[in-house]
Amino acid sequence: MFTLNGIRNGLWCAVAFGIVACASTPMPVEKLAIAKSSLERAEQAQAAQFAQIELNSARNKYAAAQAAVDKHDAEVAARLADQADVDAQLAESTARAKQQAQLVDEMDAGLRDLRKETLRGSPGAAPQVPQPATTPPQP
Repeated sequence: MFTLNGIRNGLWCAVAFGIVACASTPMPVEKLAIAKSSLERAEQAQAAQFAQIELNSARNKYAAAQAAVDKHDAEVAARLADQADVDAQLAESTARAKQQAQLVDEMDAGLRDLRKETLRGSPGAAPQVPQPATTPPQP
């Protein structure tokens, strides 16, 4: 037989399960903001020029994360936002590394030109490597 207490407890359980079932995972607003910030930093680092593949991957994943938010799929959106963040960081680092390598190449070319000028300026003389200037010790 069903008792009043049994029916009441059953209803409370049903209500509790209903609340838990209807509760959804919150949208990853913070993760999307972090991914967007990483994308902006990558673009400022000229990743479009130096790391186009990585930047496009980050952009595509960020757009997919936003689409997942529109579909109310928080788990997929969070995962894609994290991936977009990592790809954007990779694009930024790659762009900065390639810029540094380009600067090193330019400096090497400048040094080669200086060596050639030095050799041209003194025919027959052995090239001299400039020594660092020494300063007398201060008492």
